[in-house]
Amino acid sequence: MKFLDLKYFILFMWGLVMIACVSIIFIIAPISKYLVHQKNAIILLQTSFIQAILAVIIVGVLIYLLNKFKKIYLYKKLLSKDKID
Repeated sequence: MKFLDLKYFILFMWGLVMIACVSIIFIIAPISKYLVHQKNAIILLQTSFIQAILAVIIVGVLIYLLNKFKKIYLYKKLLSKDKID
């Protein structure tokens, strides 16, 4: 049962990745369908630029959160290892 909390940690990390993927696919990608009713190339370019910026922000926040939770997990594990030895 030592790896039980590692399983939850990995499950939590994959949950964060899935939430980010779903938000990019189902929220960010259809923006052009909802915002652009014209076939103007400049509006499509602006919408694509906005989509790209939002996707990069989501991925950046995901990387930051994954790194933060990894550090918290490792810190917790190292502290518990010191108590056992």
